[in-house]
Order: sequence, then structure tokens, then C-alpha cells
Amino acid sequence: MEVFIHYFIRIILPILIIGCALLIAVLIINRYRYDLFRPKFEAAKNEIENFLTNMIFSPFDDTVHQTEMEQLKKVIPFEKNWCKRLLLNEIIFLKLNLKGGVTNKFHYIYEQFDLFRYTQKLLKSRRFYLKCLGLFHLESLNYKKGKDYITPLLNHKNRDIKSRAFLALISLHPNKLESLIDFSHEITIAEEINIMDILHQKKTKMPQNLKYWIVSDNVSIIKLGIKLMMFYNYTNENENIVKLLFHEDKTVRYEVITAINFLFIFEAESELIQQFSYEDTQNKLEIFNTLSKIGSAESEKFISQLLENKTEENIKLDAVYCLYQINRDYFNNHFLDNEDVQKMVKHVKAINK
Repeated sequence: MEVFIHYFIRIILPILIIGCALLIAVLIINRYRYDLFRPKFEAAKNEIENFLTNMIFSPFDDTVHQTEMEQLKKVIPFEKNWCKRLLLNEIIFLKLNLKGGVTNKFHYIYEQFDLFRYTQKLLKSRRFYLKCLGLFHLESLNYKKGKDYITPLLNHKNRDIKSRAFLALISLHPNKLESLIDFSHEITIAEEINIMDILHQKKTKMPQNLKYWIVSDNVSIIKLGIKLMMFYNYTNENENIVKLLFHEDKTVRYEVITAINFLFIFEAESELIQQFSYEDTQNKLEIFNTLSKIGSAESEKFISQLLENKTEENIKLDAVYCLYQINRDYFNNHFLDNEDVQKMVKHVKAINK
């Protein structure tokens, strides 16, 4: 113990003291540098905001604008990368938040300040997050001239860069949506949301090869294809959609059940009933939801048998609701002596008033 105390006092303690001193010194220096930098940053930000506001909302005059840009470069440290980032961020912020003809000048400003060269450097960087930032610049500004710098990244070994490049290319050229069928990796929920958001914003045409998406080997492409068929209200592949009810992946089957509901594929009723017993609770509930829209006497008989056979309690209420939606008079003559079912019927009628 005495040896340990000796080594602690003579070796470990001095190291700890020196380490703490260095840490405190670094924090003080960083704070000092931040206090020096902050006024420069705020001053540059104010100059940039005033410049962009005047530039965007004034009539276009190349000579006047060139003079104003040269003047801005003199009052801000434009040669610094942080200043270029600040200017680019302000341009992107306005581009994303303004609509109409005033946005036509953003590409002009982007090019005149030679910010595209800055974006190119980011795309050529070895750091993955800088590449993604460069792709974000092109996508946010809808800068179609950057397409040739995106294409090489479609085959990048980094999955995130490859994914970001696909999304950027689709955003700039919505007609390239067909190329997604060749996407080999799983499309995440976040990517799905981004793709659907692009479709809403760009109002792009339906991919010509959409019918092949639902026979892809990539499960995520199948699910996205089904979503796109709903988005475009595409009913030419109803038969093939119904066949996917027997797909081995339950998430695909869920999307199919949802699509049958949305597209009103009435001919799928028998297949839904046939598949019901093989599904988990989530898919069973979605089948009830779909049968409540497309169900006929066949569904009435099926659900009635489920209730008679004392189906699982966690889906019984949904079964009653489904049957009530198919035939609102059904329970006037059936299950009158079943107290549990009658309680559920009363509840269903109450929420449907």
C-alpha cells in the first residue's frame, strides 16, 4: 500500500495535475478564440443577409449586381472557408423558404461567387460527411449542372454516400426514378420518406418500369413499388399485387394489404380470407381494415365464424367493427345472445354515430 501511495504521489498525481492544467488551458484558449471570432462572424452574417435581401428583391441588373458582389467581398473575409460556408448556408436557407420568381437568382449568385467550386471540393473530399454535405448543396439548390459530379458517387463503396447520391440525383432529375430499381441495398424508412417527399414536391411522372419493381429481389424495392402504385393510383398490376399476399416477407404482405384497401381491389377478398390465419396480429388487423372496405357476404360469413370460434381477444373488437362496416344491420339478427359481442357492437355503434 505504501508503495502504491509513493508511486501515486510521485508519478500519477503530477500527470493528473498536468493533464488538468492542459485541459483548462485548451478550454480557455478556445473560449478566447471564440470570443474573438464571434463578432467577425456576426458582422459577416449581417452583411450577407442584407446583401442577399437587396439582391433577391431588386430588379435584375448584371452590372449593378456584379458591383454589389465585389463590394461584399471587400467587407467580409470571403477567402475564408467559414465565410463561404456561411454565405452558402444563407443562400440555401432562402432557397428552401422562398417561393416564386424571386428564387430565380439563387443559381446566378451561387455561380458568380464561384461557390460551385467549393461544393466540388466537398464532393471530392475523402470524408464521407463532407461528400454528403456537397450532395445536400446540389439537392437543396436544385443545381442540375452538378449531375456529372453526382453520378460517380452512385457506385461508392460507402452505403450512406451511395444512398445520398441516389436521392440527390432523383431530386435533380425526377425522371431518373427508374434507376432506383437497380438499388442493391435496403431502402430505409427515412429514405422512403425522402423519396416520397421528392415526388410530392416535384410532381414527377410515374416511372415507366414501375411494374417491374414489385417483382424485384430487393424487398425494400417491392415495398416502395407498392407505395408508388398507391401514390399514382396505378391499377394495371392489381393481379400481381394480389399475388404478393403470399410473399415470404410479412412487411411486404402488410404493404400489399394496405394497397388492396387503397386501390379497392375487390377481387382480393378471397385471398385475404385465405391468408388471414397465417398472419401476425398487425397484418390481421390490417386485413380487417381492408375487408371493411371491400368485403361482401363472403367476408360476413368468415368474420362471423371467427367470432363464433372465440377468436383472440385482442382482435375481436376489430372483427366486430369490420363486420359492422360491411353490413350495419348484421348484428340486429345475429349474436343477440352473446353478451361480449353485443358490448362490442354497442361500442362500435357509439363511435360511428
